Amino acid sequence: MSHMRGRTVLGIAAGCVATAAIVFGATAAHAGGPESVGKQLYLKYCGSCHGAGGKGDGVVATFMRPKPTDLTQLAKQAGGEFPYLHTIQVIDGRQAVRAHGDPDMPVWGELFQDQGSDGMRRRAEVQGKLMLITDYLRSIQEKGEK
Repeated sequence: MSHMRGRTVLGIAAGCVATAAIVFGATAAHAGGPESVGKQLYLKYCGSCHGAGGKGDGVVATFMRPKPTDLTQLAKQAGGEFPYLHTIQVIDGRQAVRAHGDPDMPVWGELFQDQGSDGMRRRAEVQGKLMLITDYLRSIQEKGEK
């Protein structure tokens, strides 16, 4: 049974990725690829607090207590492995971060909340944005000394 469940979960994940790729394919093609789209989304929704380079030095950061996290250090803080799922959960509000507000209403509103009643296309758009931003964050991780 667990083998079957694993195949089902992988199938659902593959379907989400494929759907997100279709939804964002045209945008990525015009904007310079998925990493570029991820960076654009990051700058739009995260950059004012976390800064253009993800260091926690955005224009709003001077007014915030605690200071925004240095997002280039996520992998280092997680023992060298980028915390992909945890990062998605922080962005979409499932993992509470005090500065992001109540997990039921992150400061960016409903944009990153996966509303079941919005239909398959809306869920794919939300998941696509989450994955693009998270992939971008993974790409800006500082490499530590080994």
